[in-house]
Amino acid sequence: MTTAKKAERTLQQVKMPDDLHRAIKMKAVQDDVLMQEVFDEAMEKLIADRKTKKIQYLASPREGKSRSFWLRDSILAAVQSAAEQDDVPVNRVEYTALVRFFE
Repeated sequence: MTTAKKAERTLQQVKMPDDLHRAIKMKAVQDDVLMQEVFDEAMEKLIADRKTKKIQYLASPREGKSRSFWLRDSILAAVQSAAEQDDVPVNRVEYTALVRFFE
């Protein structure tokens, strides 16, 4: 769900469990980057993996909390394209990318 726009980034929202959100924060601290860069990296990895693997998309957990993040517009366009081609919602692609990134 897109809720706002900022210079070349669009705000996205995905429901996720607290432990996944913590893992994202910890990776950002470890890599000394902003959290949005971790989100970008996770999405880019899934988009690259789609070229060689069939992706099993995951639904966000009902008990998860909605978390917002800024995603680079060029990456969002690739995520939206993947969602359309694979006939799944954008937030399912985003959630799956995050889970797979931390497996």
